[in-house]
Amino acid sequence: MGSPAVISEYRCTPDIKHECTAAGCETMNNDFSHAESFTYRPENHELAACLWTNCYAGNATVFANTATGTFTAIGPLMPVAHPGNEPIIVSLTIKASNKAKPVPGEGEAARFIAVWGYGSEGLALEMGQCIMVR
Repeated sequence: MGSPAVISEYRCTPDIKHECTAAGCETMNNDFSHAESFTYRPENHELAACLWTNCYAGNATVFANTATGTFTAIGPLMPVAHPGNEPIIVSLTIKASNKAKPVPGEGEAARFIAVWGYGSEGLALEMGQCIMVR
């Protein structure tokens, strides 16, 4: 038997979004999933996020939790499309050991949680599925 194929990229698309402040969290029902996505490349620890009108990228620090089968990539990401925008901090937690249903024509999938917009006013929390590209 050969060794398992290495994953070159996780392409993550949210299906649930919560915007949270000190007053509580609100579930967003508008059509946001077409405009927001997250990507993680394990080989070089590159984390990227596209959030509506701008994309951000940077190097992440990765923390693995073998007990839960998850890993978290977190880092400050710099704006790519509109360099004048402020950098953002993004964390992406992927449960790689408990795969979601395969996506027809695209391969294996895994569940994720992403958090961004960290600040004194609140944050955004998104959940969905990552396609694992080999």
